[in-house]
Amino acid sequence: MTFFAQTDEPTRHVALGDNDPDADIPEGSIFWVIGFIAALAAVWVFVSPALTLVIVGLVLMIFLHELGHFMTARWTGMKATQFFLGFGPTLWSFKRGEVTYGLKAIPAGAFVRIIGMNNLDPVDPVDADRAYMNKSYPRRMLVITAGSLMHFLQAIVLFSIALTVVGIQRIQPDQEFLVGTVVEDSAAEAAGLLPGDEIVSIDGTPIPTWADMIDAVGPLGDQTVELVIVRDGAEQLVELTPTLRTLEDGTERGFVGIGPDIEPVVEREGPFAGVRAFGEAVPLTLSGLGQAFSPTGLTALFEALGNGPGEVDATSEEAQRPISIVGAASVTAQSAESGWAQPLLVLGSINIAVGIINLVPLLPLDGGHAAIATYERIRSRRGKRHQVDVAKLLPVAYATIMVLGLIGVLSIYLDITQPIQL
Repeated sequence: MTFFAQTDEPTRHVALGDNDPDADIPEGSIFWVIGFIAALAAVWVFVSPALTLVIVGLVLMIFLHELGHFMTARWTGMKATQFFLGFGPTLWSFKRGEVTYGLKAIPAGAFVRIIGMNNLDPVDPVDADRAYMNKSYPRRMLVITAGSLMHFLQAIVLFSIALTVVGIQRIQPDQEFLVGTVVEDSAAEAAGLLPGDEIVSIDGTPIPTWADMIDAVGPLGDQTVELVIVRDGAEQLVELTPTLRTLEDGTERGFVGIGPDIEPVVEREGPFAGVRAFGEAVPLTLSGLGQAFSPTGLTALFEALGNGPGEVDATSEEAQRPISIVGAASVTAQSAESGWAQPLLVLGSINIAVGIINLVPLLPLDGGHAAIATYERIRSRRGKRHQVDVAKLLPVAYATIMVLGLIGVLSIYLDITQPIQL
């Protein structure tokens, strides 16, 4: 189904910062668009192609969220009058039928304007039967949850492409190996290990394969051990003390800080791998969000403000703080070093997180509107429809905006000054 209204009315345009749909496009508008494209090109050339694609992916994610609201509103007979990417002054727009489409100056989101979202939104009597608040409960719930449903659908698609089409690069643990990489400030670097070294044994235990290395190091946290290595054809004895780290499941393991020099094997899964991965990722995402927004996670956020600039290891406790879209983009771009499947998986996880957050039952989030619709449904009796006075909920909406805004600003600051490193 096409979602453009089919009329004989010509396409019309909106001026920069103007709400008049009959205004002309200002001459300077095109330069904003060219500037945005040029900025992306600069990021591609001077920073990272992966980061550029991540930014495009995040913009597409936001667009599809609003497209979900827009299309379901049209399908259910509601009147949508605006569909914009971004906020602030209008850069460029056109009107087709009753809907104005366009771009705004601040690329920090998007919005769809649907008439009659609540009792504070006056509706022309001519359009009363097309107002959101006058539609049935199932239709309102479909429209208001469509954004999150689009995020979940995107996650499944991204997971499917990553696991079924691209494939995951995995190291076969039964392969022989040499030291390929040495992590900065790790136990391996402190012991003087170098790329190209061959680890022969640990405390007399032979280490022929990468699996043997993992098994041997795991229980050795904070214990000094002797490694026999071969470097330039000669055996050497090295003392090393693995760092003890706590994993997400609460177990503790030794960490040396090396990566193997092994050619990874690309493994692809079946056609339903994306659905399976989605099912596994949802509870993990819920747990992660619970941790990030728990008193412990928020405390870590504020405590980090007292730390100086510097990188934060992704496995450390400091990395358990909430991260912003800036941090998410950075982490996603970093993951491209392990193959293009990894950024797709991270973008899928971001979609799940954003979809879940949008369903939190607080205004102005989509979940707040869903909660109002559900409450009105419960309170309606004998054909008489109950309507919530949204004015009474505005303090809650303002408080939610302030709290989320504060967390967002602090997270952006920390993600710039203390970026999380994989």
